[in-house]
Amino acid sequence: MRSSGSPFPTSRGFVHSQAADERAIVKGLAQHDFLVAPGVVLLNHASYGIASRRVLEAAEAMRYEIESDPTWFLGADLFERLRWPTELFAETVGLDPATMTLCANATTGAAAVISGASLSETTTVVVLETEYSSIVRGWERACERSGATLVRIPVPLPFDGPDQLIDRLEATVRGDIAYLQMSLVASSSAVHFPVAEMAAWAHGRGGRLVLDAAHGPGHVPLDPVGWGVDVAFGTAHKWFPTLRPVGFLWLAEELVETVRPAEVSLTYDSADLVERFSWPGTFDPVPRLSLPVAIEQWRQWDRQGSWAECTSLANEAVELLSSVGARPTASRHYQPPRLRAFVLDQWTVAEVRELMNQAGIRAWVGPGADGECILRIATHVYNDLTDIEAVVAQLKSALRR
Repeated sequence: MRSSGSPFPTSRGFVHSQAADERAIVKGLAQHDFLVAPGVVLLNHASYGIASRRVLEAAEAMRYEIESDPTWFLGADLFERLRWPTELFAETVGLDPATMTLCANATTGAAAVISGASLSETTTVVVLETEYSSIVRGWERACERSGATLVRIPVPLPFDGPDQLIDRLEATVRGDIAYLQMSLVASSSAVHFPVAEMAAWAHGRGGRLVLDAAHGPGHVPLDPVGWGVDVAFGTAHKWFPTLRPVGFLWLAEELVETVRPAEVSLTYDSADLVERFSWPGTFDPVPRLSLPVAIEQWRQWDRQGSWAECTSLANEAVELLSSVGARPTASRHYQPPRLRAFVLDQWTVAEVRELMNQAGIRAWVGPGADGECILRIATHVYNDLTDIEAVVAQLKSALRR
């Protein structure tokens, strides 16, 4: 997103039309919904998200209200005030509110699951190498304490379906397992995994499937029951324009009564799932309370067709970046709608980070499981084709040198 210029350039042969004017107006309005600094090209939405002006204003009003009488507004009634945002979020992303709760973030949800996992010297935990590093570390610590075996499975890139991955699981993992940890969409490599096939494998080995769905809500439809998932955790701030400390934890029905927060707080023993996770000690409830504002704005963009445009822009990014030698990390069927990653064989991580920083481009750049350089971009309502062209221009300039 640049601070000036047409969001629909004619340099690539776009035909100027009334429809293009309307799209430009919508996108221009979307750009003003955020506080992004002039000159910054923000293509890293998938890391930290960004709260909209509308949410920030609503949150500020809520904070003033709470500070006017914290004894009242942070008292017992807070649990019920938090229930509606929980139910609305569940309805929006397609989850059963009876088996879901909001929490601080994806890490909080993961910690609750991992800290309560039943492990021993005879059990095995399997994680994919594409998992988020802190989640892998959490399972490592749990296995170190219990004596359980941790097996890490490499994921071939580009990813082109479950068969090769399941073959690796079959060849590497002996006997039954306790848990398989995987992502709906891998964070750095942006692979949209076939969850149902992986869940079937885990259950065939006597284990549970734990799903990191951080990149799901507001982006990729969730169907944990249909997929055969046992536990899912994630966050709202990746794809909703909400404040950041808002995560979620979903549990299969048989686990609702047993999973507890990692921190022992006043509501640790509550039979009510929402209440159990609604008081992790003294905390700021505003991010959760203002979530409905973010959901309504997200729905507004959906009604305007903005998400379809963002997907089209991501597809265009694949074409343009491939033209300078970037290799998509997954075939088209396994690319998430608005998050794409590429292996850059010609460059190092340090080189690409410097190239992007020089142009004010905020994209995720980091090493893959085998040390390869990965560039990941996320397209949002404030992005346009000029943002993608800026990335390509930087890579082209390096190639010329």
